[in-house]
Amino acid sequence: MKARVLFFPWSAGGGAGYTGRGLAAAGRLGDGFVCAFGPSAVAQMVAEAGYPIVGLPGPEKRPERVPAFLPFANVERVYAVAARYYRTPVVTAHLRRDLAAIDEFRPDIVVTDMQPTAVLAARIRGLPVLSLADTDFLSSNPLAWMPWSAAAPSVLLPHPEALPVLNEVAAEHGLAPVGHVSELLWGDRVLVPSAPEVEPPVPPPAGHAEAVYVGPLYWDPPGAPYQPVRRSGTRHVYVSLGSGAMIGERALREVLAALDRPGVTVFLSAGMRPAAWMREFGNVEVGGFTGITGPIRWADLVFSHGGYSTVIAALAHGRPQLVLPSMSEQEANGRAFLAAHGAGLVARTSQADPVTGALVHQHRHGAETTDPVTPAAALARTVDEAFAEERLAHRAAYAQAALAREQAAADLPELFRSILG
Repeated sequence: MKARVLFFPWSAGGGAGYTGRGLAAAGRLGDGFVCAFGPSAVAQMVAEAGYPIVGLPGPEKRPERVPAFLPFANVERVYAVAARYYRTPVVTAHLRRDLAAIDEFRPDIVVTDMQPTAVLAARIRGLPVLSLADTDFLSSNPLAWMPWSAAAPSVLLPHPEALPVLNEVAAEHGLAPVGHVSELLWGDRVLVPSAPEVEPPVPPPAGHAEAVYVGPLYWDPPGAPYQPVRRSGTRHVYVSLGSGAMIGERALREVLAALDRPGVTVFLSAGMRPAAWMREFGNVEVGGFTGITGPIRWADLVFSHGGYSTVIAALAHGRPQLVLPSMSEQEANGRAFLAAHGAGLVARTSQADPVTGALVHQHRHGAETTDPVTPAAALARTVDEAFAEERLAHRAAYAQAALAREQAAADLPELFRSILG
């Protein structure tokens, strides 16, 4: 009998990367599984992949304005700030949403990608949980997403804590409390879409097995990978700065202005609804959500926000990278996965006052400032550095063999079936 799998990717503040790796995992499961996605998934991507969406979205309210940089110190701060899980009605509504999807689809396995209410719903229904996770999701370190910070998490973002509310709602359904929100993401099986050479393992909590590395999980739309137009005699730069309006127009204009020069051809992945102004730059080809593989193969340099899927995909293809982060985890990806190995540059780094939490940003080529938007002139010098640094292109392949090894060794159907009773 085919096993039924219901995926719940994280969605607050974006979600394309989380939905994408769920789709990639579903695509590798084969004919022995029936897959669907819960209401937190990006519906357009799921429909294009040919899977059903089960259930109705909860009461979501997108922020009208997203700061140019968000200092999340750990996964709990994301739950509190982005999802407002310090509010009991919000957690209750999302739990009700996820329970309804489970009851409609009747899965054998629930998959979470950072979505804690799906974990609670699965536990209430007595279902096994498989977790797709970056290693920093799994860490109880209070500065897991921002290890360079001298400021405490609640100083950086002084929202109420989410853990007491998650535990309160769990207790109402007879579930035991957890000591840290990361414990919710330690499912019956945890899969890390990376390699230990890129991100070292995190010790599991008592009673949990170690996480399993499975190599890259990122999704391309059906059909041949989209190939941007090549222009001979130019450097090809793939720009991907994330979904969910995490990059504002002002910041993106500075990026495109920095690349607006002879000898450079740009492909901009602009998400589901590209704005008309993006076509003002003559050397920029604007694409919607085209997938990752084609543009990365085309590129000489990958210029991204440091999102996990983009960084891992570029490492898998051995492409040098330039990261301009929109939040602390992306900065951490750039620092730890790339800069520490000589495989990429971080265009702007952050530091926080330990008492007030006030952020200061250091542009790689420029002065310290409280403005997180990096000027085009500073970005242009960083691009010049990336083009000129031969070691960068060589070191970009440091993890290629390891990622390929983990991907080839991972038997995803067997890993999923291993948690069935």
